[in-house]
Amino acid sequence: MYQEFFSLKAKPFSISPDPDFLFLSERHKEAIVHLQHGLQGYGGFVLLTGEVGTGKTTICRSLVENMGDDTDIAFILNPALNEVELLTTICDSFNIQYQKDNLRSLFNGLSEWMIENHLKNRHAIVLIDEAQHLSFAALEQLRLLTNIETNDKKPLQVILIGQTELQEKLKQDEFRQLAQRITARYHLLSLTQQESNFYIQHRLNVSGSIHAIFDKSALQEIFKRCHGTPRLTNILCDRSLLAAYTEDSHIVTLKMVKQASKEVEFSYKSGKKNFFSSHWRLATLVLLGMFTLLQAPKISQHILPDNLHNSIAEKLSFNLQTAPSSAQLNKPWFDAYPQLDLTHTEHGDALSNLFSVWGYQVDSNIADCKQGRRVLLNCYEKNINLKSLKQLNYPSVVRLEKDKQTALYAVIYQISDYYQLLIDGHLIYVTESWFKNYWSGEITLLWKAPFALKGAIKFGQQGKEVTWLTNQLNKEQGWPSEHKTRFDLRLLEQVSAFQREQGLMDDGIVGPRTLMPLMQLAEPNSPRLLQEAN
Repeated sequence: MYQEFFSLKAKPFSISPDPDFLFLSERHKEAIVHLQHGLQGYGGFVLLTGEVGTGKTTICRSLVENMGDDTDIAFILNPALNEVELLTTICDSFNIQYQKDNLRSLFNGLSEWMIENHLKNRHAIVLIDEAQHLSFAALEQLRLLTNIETNDKKPLQVILIGQTELQEKLKQDEFRQLAQRITARYHLLSLTQQESNFYIQHRLNVSGSIHAIFDKSALQEIFKRCHGTPRLTNILCDRSLLAAYTEDSHIVTLKMVKQASKEVEFSYKSGKKNFFSSHWRLATLVLLGMFTLLQAPKISQHILPDNLHNSIAEKLSFNLQTAPSSAQLNKPWFDAYPQLDLTHTEHGDALSNLFSVWGYQVDSNIADCKQGRRVLLNCYEKNINLKSLKQLNYPSVVRLEKDKQTALYAVIYQISDYYQLLIDGHLIYVTESWFKNYWSGEITLLWKAPFALKGAIKFGQQGKEVTWLTNQLNKEQGWPSEHKTRFDLRLLEQVSAFQREQGLMDDGIVGPRTLMPLMQLAEPNSPRLLQEAN
C-alpha cells in the first residue's frame, strides 16, 4: 500500500526470511563462520540457537543457498514427529525408496544411500528448524545415523536450529552422547541499538530508498519496543510506515511509532520481548494466468463461458428440475424423480457428465481418467467424508448405494441450500441428509493442473515448475517476479505456510493436494462445489 508513496520497489519489512535482505551484524557474521566450520565434514551435528525472531532461519538459508551443487539437503520444517515419521520425511526428501512404517527398513535404506552418495563425492545435510520440539527417540535416530562414517568424513551432517530451550534440553543426561557430537555451536543474540538502526536503513536501501525515512527518536523507540529482535523490528517498522502513509508524511516520527506499537500491542515495561496478539498469514494467492489448452485426440474442446455455473441447463443440455416440495424431498432413493432413467448410471456415464462440466465432450463408452491428461485435467480418486468433500470443493463423481445390490454413479455438481446432482441428463435436488444416507464416500473428481505432472515438486528441485510456483507466491507477497529455477528455502517456507492455511500437512512438498487449492485460487471461474465459492 505504501510502496509507491515512499518510492520503494519492494516491501522492506516483510517477516518472511529473504537472503537478499540479510543484514550481517558482528554476531551474525560469527554465526556463519561457526556454521561453515562445523560443516567441513568432520562432525555430526551443528547447533544454532537464539530467541524467537533473531534471524536464525535467515542465516541458515543464506548458508545453504551458497553451498555447491554436490550437496543434498533435507529441510525439516515440522519436527514434531516420532522417529518413524522423521526418517520417512528424510527419505522422501532424498527420494529414497523404503518400506512404510518399518523403522529398520527406513534406517537401513537411508544408511545405504548415505554411503553410495558419499562414494559419488556428494555431501548430505539434514537441516531441522524448531529442533527444540524433537523427541529423544527422534534425536537418537539422528545420532545413530551420524555414527556412520567413512575413512575421511561423515556422509551425513545435521544442522539443528532452535530456541534457547534447545540448549537446556541438550544438557540433560540422556542427551550427553549427542551433545558430545556437536562440533560447532552458536547462540545468536539480538541487535544492539546501533545495529538496529543500521538494520532498518539497510532494509530500506535494499528496497530502493534513497534517504532516511525514520527520524532519530523513532529509531530509539523501535529499539526500546523490540529489544533488537529483527522480526519484531520488521513488524513495527511496517506498521509505522503505514501510519506515516495515512498521515501523508514521508518521515516516520516518534508519535507514529508509539501509535503503531499500540496497534500491534508492543510494550517494553517488563524489559522483555512481547509479541503481538494476532498472527500474520499468507493471504489468498492472486490470480494465475490461464494456460493454453491442448487438443486431446479423443476430446473435442467446447470451452464454456464464465457463467457456466449459472446456466448449466442451457450450456450443457441438462434438464434443470425445479426443487420438489419438502414432502417429495423426504421420499427415499430417487422416488421424488420418477422420470429419471437409472439404467445409464455407470461410472463412465457419470465421468462423461463431469467432463462436460469442465467444457469437454467425451463419449461415456471411453470416458476414463486418461482422457483428460492431454488437456491437463487430472483425476483424484479417494474415499472421504463429507467435510473433506467440501474442503476439496470440486464437482465429483460419487457412488450412491441404496442397498448391497443397488448402486449407481452421479455427479455432485453444487452444494447450496440443496445438493445438486447430475444424473441421466437431469440436474436434480436432494437434501444433505438424503445425500449422507446414500453416498458411499467414494469420489472421483477432475482438476486442472498448471503443467503436466511428473511427480511432486520438492526442495532442491530445479525447472520451470519451480519458476511458476515461485512467481505465484511472489505475487501474493508483493515481490517482483523472478526467474528462479531452484526450489530453495524461501520457497519451501512459502509453500509450507500455504499448506497450513489450507489445512494440509505442511511438508513443503507440492503434490496434487497442494496444487488443487492453488489452482482454484488461480482460476476463480473454474467449476466449484460450494456455491459461495463461485
